[in-house]
Amino acid sequence: MLPLYLSIEGLYSYQEKQEIDFTKLTESGLFGIFGTVGSGKSSILEAISFALYGDTERLNKTDKRAYNMMNLKSNQTLIVFEFLNFENKKYRFVAQWKRRKNFEDTTTIERTAYEWKDENWIPMESADGAQVTNLSYSNFRRTIIIPQGQFKEFLELKGKDRSEMMKEIFFLSKFDLGPKVGILQAQNNRKIENMKGALSGFESVSADALSLKKLEVQEAKESLELTKTGYQTLLQKVQSLQEFKDKQSELQSKTSQFQELSGKREKVQQQEQELNRYERTSNAFREPLNQIQSLNIDREALIHKIENFQSSKERQSQEIDILEREILAIQKEYLAINTFRAKAEDYKYLIQIKENDQKELELLHRLTKGDPIVIKAKNTEDATVSKLSDLEKQLETLKSDKIDTTQLIAMENWYQRKENIQQQQTQVQQQLQTLQAQIDEETALMVSLGYEESNWEAKLSQELESLDQETLKLREQETHLKVQAKLVNFANDLQHGQPCPLCGALDHPQPMQTEHVNEELQTNETAKNELNKRRLQTLSIKEQLTKANMSVQGKRGNTIQLGQSLDQYESQLASHLGTFQWDGYSTEDSGAFEAQKQKLKHSEALQADLEQQIKQQREDLQRTQTSIARFEKELDSIRNEIAVVQGLSNHSKSLLQQFQWEEFKDRPLDELKHEKLNLDNRIIYIESTYLQLTQKINTFKTKLAEIVGQYNSSKEQLSIYNQQIKARQEQLAKLLKEFQLNDITEVQQIIRRPLPVEQMRQEIQQFYIRMEVLETQINALKEFLANKAFSDEELETTADLFNLKKEELELQLALTGALEKELSFLTIEFGKKEKLLEEYEQLSNRANNLKTLENLFKGNGFVNYISSIHLRQMCEMANHRFHRLTRNQLSLTINENNEFEVVDFLNDGHRRSVKTLSGGQSFQASLCLALALAENIQSLNKADRNFFFIDEGFGTQDAESINTVFDTLQYLHQENRVVGIISHVEELKERIPSSINIVKDHDKGSKVTQYAN
Repeated sequence: MLPLYLSIEGLYSYQEKQEIDFTKLTESGLFGIFGTVGSGKSSILEAISFALYGDTERLNKTDKRAYNMMNLKSNQTLIVFEFLNFENKKYRFVAQWKRRKNFEDTTTIERTAYEWKDENWIPMESADGAQVTNLSYSNFRRTIIIPQGQFKEFLELKGKDRSEMMKEIFFLSKFDLGPKVGILQAQNNRKIENMKGALSGFESVSADALSLKKLEVQEAKESLELTKTGYQTLLQKVQSLQEFKDKQSELQSKTSQFQELSGKREKVQQQEQELNRYERTSNAFREPLNQIQSLNIDREALIHKIENFQSSKERQSQEIDILEREILAIQKEYLAINTFRAKAEDYKYLIQIKENDQKELELLHRLTKGDPIVIKAKNTEDATVSKLSDLEKQLETLKSDKIDTTQLIAMENWYQRKENIQQQQTQVQQQLQTLQAQIDEETALMVSLGYEESNWEAKLSQELESLDQETLKLREQETHLKVQAKLVNFANDLQHGQPCPLCGALDHPQPMQTEHVNEELQTNETAKNELNKRRLQTLSIKEQLTKANMSVQGKRGNTIQLGQSLDQYESQLASHLGTFQWDGYSTEDSGAFEAQKQKLKHSEALQADLEQQIKQQREDLQRTQTSIARFEKELDSIRNEIAVVQGLSNHSKSLLQQFQWEEFKDRPLDELKHEKLNLDNRIIYIESTYLQLTQKINTFKTKLAEIVGQYNSSKEQLSIYNQQIKARQEQLAKLLKEFQLNDITEVQQIIRRPLPVEQMRQEIQQFYIRMEVLETQINALKEFLANKAFSDEELETTADLFNLKKEELELQLALTGALEKELSFLTIEFGKKEKLLEEYEQLSNRANNLKTLENLFKGNGFVNYISSIHLRQMCEMANHRFHRLTRNQLSLTINENNEFEVVDFLNDGHRRSVKTLSGGQSFQASLCLALALAENIQSLNKADRNFFFIDEGFGTQDAESINTVFDTLQYLHQENRVVGIISHVEELKERIPSSINIVKDHDKGSKVTQYAN
């Protein structure tokens, strides 16, 4: 993961919106975030974690998280975090909530996520950061963002917890195959049981049974072939005899049919002659008769049409006479239409004159009312100008007496800077007091346990060595007593004449006599237990004192740093006091400055009030002057409009032609409008009526001409029809004479007979064809039967033999088919059995393999094995840097419980717990492991760059170790890695190429003040 941008607003000490552009910081590979204690540096890491995962270590959900995380002076909290994940995809995570009207109530925390696609932020379905970082919240805090106090967590985790962490980070759950193996075993066992049940049904199926069945089928097939040969021979003989018998019967039938047709030949010949006469007559007369009939129909229709044309011609002539009488009645008024129009035009001028006279009266009335308004507005203008002049003089006087604000601003900055330094001094003093109290408390713990800080370690070592020596003596005594007890047992078992088990002697004159051995052994065991208890207590005390001593040393180092910070603040305060340069004011008391500041505020308030009044007066003056100009313009417009109206009236009077103005000046305007309207309507009526009548006459005349033309054309067509009918009648007369017929009636009787000509012609043709075919067939049958002997007895005997052979063949076919089915079934069953046996063998082999896998994956053994491989690889990678940091004195290794241990090369390479490392050594080991873990994650996720934050000071490191650490961190840039460090130690800024400062303002909260390179 690589951060790009972070915005924080309303979170903890961040009151106003603060933005961090990580792209500027991450360019150098190593950057820092600096600020005093409590300035809000660690809140940056918490904001990133909360945006990604919605979780924080500082508060849980039952602690009113939303209220307590929100700045008390803010009304909303907003976190926006943008970054690139291991796939180099860009994401934005947003967390926000707001304060309600009730101060302690807030809205629900809303978390949303977006992905940058096609130059747009596309919302994601889930805001779970684990889906894009491939890390859970806890592992994110162990590998990417390492908060205060948890930098050593990964180093000091127990074996099981570390294995779980490795399992999650490196996706080792895919190697936890124990449950899956169990499922596969259960499935395989069920299959084996099913297979045994299936094989029990194939006990009668064997290779011998299959061979015997094949032999039976072969014998049946041979017998079937012999039967088929006899069957075919008899079949051919029966078919030959049956065919001869069928031919005899067919010859008799054909001969009978031919004789029957010969008796009908004369009647068919008569029908053929009658049909030929009908066809010749119909072909000659049908067309002329049809033409005459069609011409007569057309002639009758034309005659009816001529009669209709004659009737229409008479109606059109009557309509034209009526319209000509109507147009004659209105023609006189139509000729005088121009006079009517001139009068209508004069009425229009008279109306305009009347309307203009009324408008002139209205304008004169408006002019009379407008003059007093203009006079009043000019009086208001003079009063406003006078008041504006007085206010401007007052403002000029006030500005001349104004205090110099530049000096006051500089003084205010000076007093604010002094207050900030003093507050920082107070904070450092409080921290020093707290640390000293904690140091005193932990030192008092040593005293309460009976030790002193100067010699506790040597004293404890002496006590442990003394206890070990006492324990050794008791173990030697225990060995001696156990030997004595065994010898007593041998002595008690000795019998006279029996060999001794130790020396082999048969005589035992003085057997060993020892009393109270068992009581001494019991006393020895009690003493050993007491010594062991004392040793455990001493070791517990040593562990407590070691932790207390490490804590005291670390806190004393912090006390030194805080003391140096306090000296710096005192130096800054003294330097700042030396910059005070204003006479009449005190560095200790800002009362005179505050009084002058209040006086300036009062003067500025008066000036602002005067400026507002002047602005208002100027606006009022502008509005008054604008109104006066508008009023005067309006009055001038009215005067001009009166002159225009008078001119229009005079022009209209000069245009009158039919009337005189004097005759109409006393007439009402509405009366003139009514007379003009009546005259306009009369003109429209005359014009429209005359035009309609003229159009109707023209239409009727046009129609009449069309009807006359159609009438004459129809008369000509009637003459043509008469000529055509006469020509067809002459043609029919010639045909009657040619066919020797008396008249048309006789022709119509012939051709109107309903004869099916086609059917009769086809039947006659079929009759002749049948006779010819029968004759040919009879000759062929006679030729086939010539010189051949046949008897019904021979046919019947042969048919009986054939039927017997057929029954034999059917029985043999059934027998052979049944045997083949049995063979096929037996072959299939034998194949199934062989396949089942093969599968059973495979399942048995699989059961053995699954048993081996079960033993391999039992109890997460394989996962722990893979986890230990990753841990050893991490150790090897971490040791490359850890050796360099510890000057080849220490090395990290993994024990059988997957827990880290230290190899101490200064003490013959003996191993010891990582808890025995000093604070500085623990930091070095944790740093090296964090780098190694980041490299592993980078390799796993195939990321080209990787990043992690360290929120841990370097107070536990000496100058040389810090140099080595910084060389290591700088070298990471060449390895394409980015490391961010959070610290309150100002001296570290010079050693880090890029950094930002977090400054806490008492009024505006924490601020990101600058970027430094």
